[in-house]
Amino acid sequence: MNWRLILLLSLFGPAVGVLTVLGVFPRGVDRFVWFVVVGVSAFAVAREEPRRALLHGALAGFITGVSSTLIQAVWVETLVANNPWMVEAMAGQPAGFDFEFFVFMLVPFIGVAGGAMTGLLAMLAARAFAARDGSRAP
Repeated sequence: MNWRLILLLSLFGPAVGVLTVLGVFPRGVDRFVWFVVVGVSAFAVAREEPRRALLHGALAGFITGVSSTLIQAVWVETLVANNPWMVEAMAGQPAGFDFEFFVFMLVPFIGVAGGAMTGLLAMLAARAFAARDGSRAP
C-alpha cells in the first residue's frame, strides 16, 4: 500500500470541507469541485499505483469523502450560516427534522460513494494508460 499517496490525496477532503463550511462555493459549484478532486485523485492513483488502482483510489476517495463531510457535520452551524441555500433546500422537511443529524448520517455514505467513484475511475484510467502504452492492462 502506498500510504503516502493515499494520505496526500486525502487532504482534498478537509480542504473542500473547510471551504464549504466557510461558504466559499456558490450554490451548485461544489459538485464541480468534487468532479475535479475525483479526477485528479484517480489520475494520480492510476499513474502511481496502476496495479492496485482500484484499492488505492477507493481508499483515498473514502477518506476524502468522510473527512470532508465530517468537517461539515462538526461545524454545521457555521455551514448553515455561510450557506443559506442549504436551509432553503431543507425547508420542506417534516417538523423535527434535524439537519445536524442528517449531515452526520451522510458521513459513511459520502465516503463509500467517493471511494467507489475514485476507485473505479482510477482503475479505468490505469487500464487506458496501459492500453495506450502498449503494455498489458493491470
